[in-house]
Amino acid sequence: MGGRTVSAGMLALLQATDRNGHLAGRLDVNHWPVTVGRALDNDMVLGDSHLAASHLRIDRSPEGEVRVEVLDTANGITLNAKHYMRGEVFVWPAGTALSLGRLKLGLRLAEEPVVAEEPLAHFRWATVGWTLLAVGAMLAAVVFEAWLMYTDTAQLPGQLLGLIALVALVFPVWAGFWALLTKLFTGRLQFWRHVRIACASTLLVQAAVALCGMLAFMFSLENLAKFANLQILLGLAVAVYLHLAVVMPHSRRKLGGTVAGVALLLMVGILGTSWLQNKRLSNTLHMSVIYPPGWRMAPAVPVSQFLQEAGDIRRRLDQRLKDKDQDGEGLDGSGESE
Repeated sequence: MGGRTVSAGMLALLQATDRNGHLAGRLDVNHWPVTVGRALDNDMVLGDSHLAASHLRIDRSPEGEVRVEVLDTANGITLNAKHYMRGEVFVWPAGTALSLGRLKLGLRLAEEPVVAEEPLAHFRWATVGWTLLAVGAMLAAVVFEAWLMYTDTAQLPGQLLGLIALVALVFPVWAGFWALLTKLFTGRLQFWRHVRIACASTLLVQAAVALCGMLAFMFSLENLAKFANLQILLGLAVAVYLHLAVVMPHSRRKLGGTVAGVALLLMVGILGTSWLQNKRLSNTLHMSVIYPPGWRMAPAVPVSQFLQEAGDIRRRLDQRLKDKDQDGEGLDGSGESE
């Protein structure tokens, strides 16, 4: 008598959940076949308005296969990214979920083994340690980067204190916003998880920008340093996706596609705006950090080549100034076109 005995009439369990994983319907299956839909004469009645009056019929063959027949519905059923429409019949593999309307439908047969019990969540001191380590590393990286950029050493202590205070204000607000969303959609706050995501994302962005700048200096790959703003944008997109994956864990694929699409549009907008304003894709004209000369791996540029490239830059600048002067000549003294 070690386990619970299933009643003789119970053959399976049907459960419908919404996009957030909340239970939307349940049926103890005591006979085959069973029907699912919005009409009251179905075995399982669901309230999703995207379902038909009788949406599907589920039956089990003598061989044990679970078969699904799509009934009179215009929206159909999706299984493993394949869509089935009215009149089609297919086998429903164990352990998979059907998508119908805005719901997920799962089936557990009586003979299937019960999944092992999950332990209750307890306060984990190791998680606190990792959180403190992430916060400390992020603050250290921000302070170190600011120290490299500041030139007025007399005002450096006050500037660093102001920067630390700003970070201490912005990060809790950012993590708190995502924690409130998580509480709204999943019922759990998970504030410190969002803090870790924010800190890790900041560290990764700083490391990527520093690495690209270093490689640009070492091997004369200027483009790696010119597009640091795009690297920051990509890091922000990754951070937003990780936050959203905690808020809506059942929609990660759609969230990933949406975030990637928005990031791509923003990148195109940034590059296009820079081109329209400056006739170049990047606003960065030079490297902001100079590394030790011994780190250079690229061969030295001959003086003649340097003078030629400098002359080309001078000619382009002169041409731009000439174009601006010509544009100004099209206006009379009152500022109106002739």
